[in-house]
Amino acid sequence: MSRLDNATTDGSSRPAPDVTGPGPALLAPARLRVRPTHVATAAAFGAAAWIATSPVNDLDSYWHVEIGREIVARHTLDGLGVAWLGVPAGAWRSSQWLSEVLMYGAVDHFGWNALVALRLLTAAALFAVLALTLVRGRQPVASFLVVLAVVVGTEVLLQDRPATVSLVFVALLGAACERLWVTGLPPPPALVAVACLVWAQLHGLWVLAPAAFVVVALGALLDRRRATPGQLRGALVCAAASLAGLVNPQGAGSFLLPVRFQEAAGTHIVEWSPTTFTSTLSISLGFLVIFLIVAWVRSPVRIPNTELLWSLVWTIFGLTAVRNVGPAILLTAPVVLRALERSFGAGLDRFSARPSRAMSRLLAGALVAVLVVCVAACTVAVARTDPLRRTPGLAIARRLAADPGPIRVWNAYNVSGALIAFAGGREGHVRLVVDGRSDLWGGAYIDRNSGVLNLADDWGPGFDGFRPDAAVLPLGTPLLGYLLAVRHWRVALQDRAYALLVPPGSSL
Repeated sequence: MSRLDNATTDGSSRPAPDVTGPGPALLAPARLRVRPTHVATAAAFGAAAWIATSPVNDLDSYWHVEIGREIVARHTLDGLGVAWLGVPAGAWRSSQWLSEVLMYGAVDHFGWNALVALRLLTAAALFAVLALTLVRGRQPVASFLVVLAVVVGTEVLLQDRPATVSLVFVALLGAACERLWVTGLPPPPALVAVACLVWAQLHGLWVLAPAAFVVVALGALLDRRRATPGQLRGALVCAAASLAGLVNPQGAGSFLLPVRFQEAAGTHIVEWSPTTFTSTLSISLGFLVIFLIVAWVRSPVRIPNTELLWSLVWTIFGLTAVRNVGPAILLTAPVVLRALERSFGAGLDRFSARPSRAMSRLLAGALVAVLVVCVAACTVAVARTDPLRRTPGLAIARRLAADPGPIRVWNAYNVSGALIAFAGGREGHVRLVVDGRSDLWGGAYIDRNSGVLNLADDWGPGFDGFRPDAAVLPLGTPLLGYLLAVRHWRVALQDRAYALLVPPGSSL
């Protein structure tokens, strides 16, 4: 994506040149003077980065690293992740192979703390995009409100997983599309093609790019003569350019991946469950929607149909699954800011008077100080963090690695990553009944394994047919109690929320 120009001035608002048009025209950016809201925004970025400095915080990170290791070792994308499976599995290709290779390379050279550092670098890239598109040259108060909602909402998504890097691309995509229908200036198609090609190797969410440009094109058709000159053609050219992302291991199947993941997740994987407004993620989206509706009601000009369509599409998208809320926030934020500036710019300017040159220098010093403190605090935090402190079943995995193998382990879904990475999964030392690749297993298989854990009807063949040498189960599950009480298995090791169970007479 190209570097984006400013959308409004840093000074006072001016009336739209055509009250019947789609919105106020772009104004030349005023000389930047640091304001208190800029310092507050930097503090919000710094606080989010510091909060994100935690041990490895995604259950799938461990097997992502091992997949990356296998890709590098075997120089292929076929037949990955077979060594640690104790059951037959279908063909599988990663939809984020480049991210996995980068994760493996970082861990191989710098240890598991490298994942925490990569997380912070990705967060810094996201915040830089937000600063360029939602802060620089924008109405300060409106900008701060929107950015605060975005940061609070997306902070929980700063995780050690390929999906995190997609946030950077989505933020660029939302700003580029909004700029396209406001100014008629599309990003360079060649740059769109390159960006989508790279994005498609990093994560499967690249499919949002052609979808987003198609929405802008449909909006141009709805606005007809009122559409900005160049909107329709620019959107169609960019949509075509974004199809360069089809050059990836999934090919055209990329567009079916979200459906496959959602079907496989069922009711067991929270991120694919329907959205409820009980988390900071969904509450932040709710605030943005409220800001948008209020701004529309107070708008001095007619709202373009493109803006209405865009907001409706991505709000519905965010409500379909928890996983979609973060992208919906990033795609909606530029529109919310534009609407607030259009409707309340003059009023908000009274709360953000231009500081004197001397005061601006003081504020610039405060801004630099905030950034320096943030970088220093995060650096120290990364150095002091034990990256594996929250790894589920880590002691159990290391115990299994020390015993003669191969060991057939009937494992719970969420502990599979640790067993793969630390129990010798890549060498086939442990053979598992399931791992974290939901798109490999499908919903029916994951449901059956969940039924075994909960002693659902006809659970016995699912467990006994695997012929397990051990089981790694969450404490309190019905299967654990049954194995202890009825089959006289014993707990060989307990590691926080998980227990290693072995049958009578086992040498483990």
